[in-house]
Amino acid sequence: MRHGHRPLWLLLLASAVGGCDSQVAPDYPGEPLVTLRGQVTSSSPLPLPQLEVGLLWQRGPPPSTTDEQLATRAAVKGEFPAQFMLRLYHPAPEAARLRLRDGEVRFARANAAVLPVGVAQPEGAFSNVSSIAYAVDTQHWFLFLEQSVQAGSLTEWWLGGALGSGYHLLRVEATDPTCLLPPKLAACVADLVARGVPDAPPGAGEATSYCSASYRLLPVSFDEGITLQIGAVPAPSTAGCP
Repeated sequence: MRHGHRPLWLLLLASAVGGCDSQVAPDYPGEPLVTLRGQVTSSSPLPLPQLEVGLLWQRGPPPSTTDEQLATRAAVKGEFPAQFMLRLYHPAPEAARLRLRDGEVRFARANAAVLPVGVAQPEGAFSNVSSIAYAVDTQHWFLFLEQSVQAGSLTEWWLGGALGSGYHLLRVEATDPTCLLPPKLAACVADLVARGVPDAPPGAGEATSYCSASYRLLPVSFDEGITLQIGAVPAPSTAGCP
């Protein structure tokens, strides 16, 4: 009968071992809020172990890229076209959060860039990214929204939709303001005035400035991925208006 019962110390040991299975390592960052896959291509040979992809949060008004903060870095793996994976575990840094105007939801935007390993440090600000980056993806923005965008707001118009809170990927499409016909410009200004954006003096105010911007934003899926091209990038065609 005595052999049919386990000693108390064995039961306690089994319980302790079983409990370890559910513990999480102290350096485990948790599940990422969003994951983006992409690739790096190059027209010239570069040593891959000396490259990494960084996410540069833009702290100035859009679409400027003169005041940036590096918050996330990812290794570049394989041969060209080399693969990378950016995982974001935290909301955007406070220093990068802005509003288009009072009463609008706060947002933060970032661009991906190919950087030399060890040149830029996390949480460090630098203002001349072209001097240290091999390539910058200006065709996409990572966007973080503190709250869902209100329908009928300026931010909804700017982003191309009433996006929810959290992270989004936006395609940045270049436009030529001189191609905007007067009737379309007038309709755009009237739309923004109805959203509470003033246009004073008429035809040269804030609403006209937004409508005449040289870019438009289009929300896209993170599954689209991005490509960072090192070397010469063909300039967009300017042969006439569409």
